[in-house]
Amino acid sequence: MVFGLLALAEPFLESWLHRVFASNPPFQWGWDQFFAPLLRATMLVVFVYLAFPAIFGLSSAPTVSELIKEQQGHISSVLGVLFLAGLLASLVPGLSRKPEFVLPIQGALACGYLFFALTGYLGVTTATLWPGIDIVMTMVCVSYFADRLGRVVGKACGDRLDRLLNTTGYDLVILNAVELLAQIPVILLFGHGLGRQLAI
Repeated sequence: MVFGLLALAEPFLESWLHRVFASNPPFQWGWDQFFAPLLRATMLVVFVYLAFPAIFGLSSAPTVSELIKEQQGHISSVLGVLFLAGLLASLVPGLSRKPEFVLPIQGALACGYLFFALTGYLGVTTATLWPGIDIVMTMVCVSYFADRLGRVVGKACGDRLDRLLNTTGYDLVILNAVELLAQIPVILLFGHGLGRQLAI
């Protein structure tokens, strides 16, 4: 629910800031290229944090703070670099305009980072970041249809809001909100695929 509210609010905040700072192109560029992508990545991390441990199909687990304390001895620094790269991926020119690709990767890396922290804490050495071909194919399908649905819903609802408020651009606002909300089932699927490797 928290992530859903944030996902609905963020695109409207972005649209409002663009209107307020319409005469300030540097701010708009900075928001589009840095702050907005980083904010969305942070929201996905918050979702994974709030959904733990149920995201892996567990009813009980160590707290995230306990996992973080133990992670230096169990998690490769390479995985930490991959996680940071996932957060910063949307800052790369070109990728920032492809959230349907970037957001699932960021969510999966955040989920995977926490999963490896958990397996390290539990002493599980056989688990991997591969959730299974069935999960991957389902994630791809969900992402694809969510993108198509977002464009249809964004166009329909955005045009209605544009007429109601006598403005333009709300089709993109609704599309961004749908794209963020679509990450919930994608991340939950990935978490389920990882969690079924644990025999607890």
